[in-house]
Amino acid sequence: MDLLPLLLSFLSPLNSNYCLYKSLSELMLAKLMMPSFTIYNAQNRGLLNLSNSYHYKSIHELGNLVIKGNIQLSSFLFDYNKSMSILDATLLKRAGKKVYGAKKLKNYVAKSYEVLQDVLIYVERFNGLNFIVDFKVINHNKKHLTKPEEITRAIESGKIKKNSWLIIDGGLKSKELLKEARKNRIKLITRLNRNFVVSLFGRKFREKDILSKTNPIKRTIKGKHYVIYPLKRCIWNKVAGNLFLVKGEEYKNFVPVFTISLKSKPETIIQKYIERFSIEQTNKESKSYLEIEGTYFRKKESNYGDLFIRFLIYNFIQYLRIKIDNMSFKEVLDNLSLYLLWKYPPKCVFEMENLLSNFFIDMGYNWSDQSNIDLNNSDWLYEAGNDQNLAKSYV
Repeated sequence: MDLLPLLLSFLSPLNSNYCLYKSLSELMLAKLMMPSFTIYNAQNRGLLNLSNSYHYKSIHELGNLVIKGNIQLSSFLFDYNKSMSILDATLLKRAGKKVYGAKKLKNYVAKSYEVLQDVLIYVERFNGLNFIVDFKVINHNKKHLTKPEEITRAIESGKIKKNSWLIIDGGLKSKELLKEARKNRIKLITRLNRNFVVSLFGRKFREKDILSKTNPIKRTIKGKHYVIYPLKRCIWNKVAGNLFLVKGEEYKNFVPVFTISLKSKPETIIQKYIERFSIEQTNKESKSYLEIEGTYFRKKESNYGDLFIRFLIYNFIQYLRIKIDNMSFKEVLDNLSLYLLWKYPPKCVFEMENLLSNFFIDMGYNWSDQSNIDLNNSDWLYEAGNDQNLAKSYV
């Protein structure tokens, strides 16, 4: 199976705008070939025409479409049934002083201040893998919505469907969010702080009260043993739910997991919450392998356009992982990069080939003493045309 027809069909929702589709397909293929390329090494390797700067107008136009809601990451996901949704926010390092939505925060590990951008990522689980279906750059100004308010609006708008599972980090919860989830029958799961206080029949309960006044239950989930202290039908922030103090066999402390899904079994809630940690892997893969950190775009539209194309690549790699067994995200990306570099080599390969084609070496023997390195029939050659332009060879 040739990769390019699959990739171009994956981009088919962009066909309505041919110029944008053409530019972004070039950029996406270039990033798949060399995921971490910069403008400097792109120029050295014959990929300058495929750098971010060359496609700035297309990235800006794409970001404008994303902001207006005319195009969504979910439009590029085919034939999948989600099992649950996970929402989490991550901080991205940024270059420059006037990047949209960026702010200076102290890195307590490096003991220095860094320019960071807060991005809310919305993923859906399918076949044990995460697919990014939406994202939002959080601008921490009074005029903009906070992260819990953004999630609340997503529930109100119907972006998060009724009767679906929604797992959020403890730092994203709020009273209004829980009320909206209850109103729309969303099965929300979150983690409470260690110093939580819930009420039951007018009495207040903290962690030590639950441990002393309730009976524990034991469950085995995917081969691991858990001790659970349940407190059902309790009230937190004026919203009814079930609270489970959970401790795995490898942990010392209990984790307070709260859900507004009153009829769900403890093992179901725990298993769903355990899957939440997969979004941390998504953040790591996006930062380490797709280089979503370090961009310098100042305009809001350019920020959204750049993140969109990188998250689109992330989903494409995940889509391939479903077809290929026992391969990690990095392995698929590396193999795909090597395949594209072999199948559609950059301009610098042709320059080296032209140099070697006229290269002769005097070996000092009586018989034919010239060895001609002829690459005319090399596998590197393909129908690229006389100008040997990489972009024109596959678009």
